Amino acid sequence: MSHYQQSLTLEASPAAVYAALTTPAGLRGWWTGDCDVATGVGGTSQFRFGPHYKHMRIEHLESEREVRWLCTVAHLDFGHATRRDEWVGTQLVFRLAPDGAGGTRLAFEHIGLVPEFECYDLCSNGWRHFLASLQHYVKTGQGTPYEPEAVTAH
Repeated sequence: MSHYQQSLTLEASPAAVYAALTTPAGLRGWWTGDCDVATGVGGTSQFRFGPHYKHMRIEHLESEREVRWLCTVAHLDFGHATRRDEWVGTQLVFRLAPDGAGGTRLAFEHIGLVPEFECYDLCSNGWRHFLASLQHYVKTGQGTPYEPEAVTAH
């Protein structure tokens, strides 16, 4: 399948990675500082990146093994886009497995994010950045999430 996929090894336990994917502090630490996070299956989290936003319904949680979201609302605000809601109906799947050395092997898929989408290049570059942020966050406690301008203007 041609949807976006990335695998990487994280220098943290599956429990630590799972917490980074499922708690408000974790998600604010690596993805976006501007979010409202639900914590149970069926709940909806809202993630904001300036003029861009996404609402993710939690579809599946399996402690230390899998996190699955379904995008129910999206708005991508970039100049040339004719379709700003391309993420709606796509699924984000984070699969975790111990790597045998105390770390975690993460297999990430954004099912439905395909090269035919107008936002594909922007979003695949974004995922590379944010998954590297997750990798750094679980190792050091400090990621490189999106920060709202009001917070960074100091």
